[in-house]
Amino acid sequence: MVICGSCQTSNSPKAKFCVKCGVNLRPEGTVTKTQAAEKTQPKVAPEQKATLVETKSRKQVSPSLKKLADPDSIEGSIVSYVETGGQSAEAKIEPLAQIDTPAPSSRVVSDVGNLLAEQHRVLSAQFESAVETPVQLWLNFPGVLVTGCSAVVDAKFENNGILPLQDIDLTLESNGLAGSASAVCRRLAPSQSIRVSIEVTPSKVGTFILRCSIKGIQQDQAYAFRGSVRIKINEVPDPKLVLNIGDIQCVQGQANAALGGEFAPVNISNLVQPGAIRTLNDLLSIELPEAYGRVPLELDYEVSRIDITKSGSPRKTTWSIPKKFLAHAQSGIKLKLEPLDSAGQVAAIHLVARDEFKLGRSRKDADFLTWFWPRSAENDERTRRLSKVHVVAETHGDKLVVRDAGSANRATFEGHPLSENENDLIDQRGTLILSHEYHLDVTPFESTLEGPLSIANERLWSGPPAKGDS
Repeated sequence: MVICGSCQTSNSPKAKFCVKCGVNLRPEGTVTKTQAAEKTQPKVAPEQKATLVETKSRKQVSPSLKKLADPDSIEGSIVSYVETGGQSAEAKIEPLAQIDTPAPSSRVVSDVGNLLAEQHRVLSAQFESAVETPVQLWLNFPGVLVTGCSAVVDAKFENNGILPLQDIDLTLESNGLAGSASAVCRRLAPSQSIRVSIEVTPSKVGTFILRCSIKGIQQDQAYAFRGSVRIKINEVPDPKLVLNIGDIQCVQGQANAALGGEFAPVNISNLVQPGAIRTLNDLLSIELPEAYGRVPLELDYEVSRIDITKSGSPRKTTWSIPKKFLAHAQSGIKLKLEPLDSAGQVAAIHLVARDEFKLGRSRKDADFLTWFWPRSAENDERTRRLSKVHVVAETHGDKLVVRDAGSANRATFEGHPLSENENDLIDQRGTLILSHEYHLDVTPFESTLEGPLSIANERLWSGPPAKGDS
């Protein structure tokens, strides 16, 4: 990794610009801090890297660890599972202290830089494995982004494969924009490119993550890729005051930059002639030099067109209670569905039958357990920086909202802090970060249920009637 000398942020080994502050990491005649260290430090295998988000492999979980992962298990000393050359080894670890450890004081509230750094880390691993996407995306921002004022983003698609791409759909989303924006390309031949313009409306002031989602079809496969870049949205200048263009920034692509330095905020005073901008109209109508930057993309999902046709075909589903359960009625708010003999192919599903969903490190108080795995002294210390209940999500009608639960080290969604007193609407896919280092991919889904829920054999069940029944 390359360490920024200005803000101490970790960057990709190939990065030329800091993903957080935009500082040039490789000025001529200088050697970066990490470049020298890379010659002496041994490389770490990918499988030795710590995982940020809790994952469970059912094939390798020992009975002791399975008991630990159960939120209903008893507090106390626990046993962890360690890989030692194909053999398991058990080691005693003290239970987690029931206190919230404050994060280091150097942590900042905004997690925009953390989001980009994590994405670049994933993409670096993909590039090292020679993974190539069939489509490349380039963005150009010809004007300044000002809150409340419409702007245009130029997008360029490139087909670097040997087969044509069809029905390419690009969607741009950000918490700083008033809604999403999209563009469609019907067909793109191999080794060809096409440019489209997309209108966006900035709605908030600050630095935000612009999420880019691309869907397309190649032969019989449907692909979806995603990427993100940092954008700067400026406040509307006061017309009564003299316009100071030194305070205004725009987004510029670095066409020849390595991974980690594709986009950077640039002061507009470096791009226009002195005196060219005197009023707000001048600012909004100015056309900046063309500077396309490549958006790093990662594979989101891949599915065959046959499966898409099957899933999209209309069908009537009849719900019924299995016969073996008709004579059993148990009250509760949580339902755990654990797969049998799935060899790790099917993940467990936990359903919570209430409008509130809690995330935190407490097995007693939280619905979703936020621990760092595998258990170790270092990961235990990171887990202690998460609160017992760190974040609370709620459903308000058909909307999903989230708020901070008064945690010691706060939480952010898409790089911006959550409030303890106000709910934040989750209407787009994004990353929820707890204590600046526990990452969760959050995606809201609309209900697939059409009309009221109807159960064919409900009258044969020994339990209470469903809500709304007489």
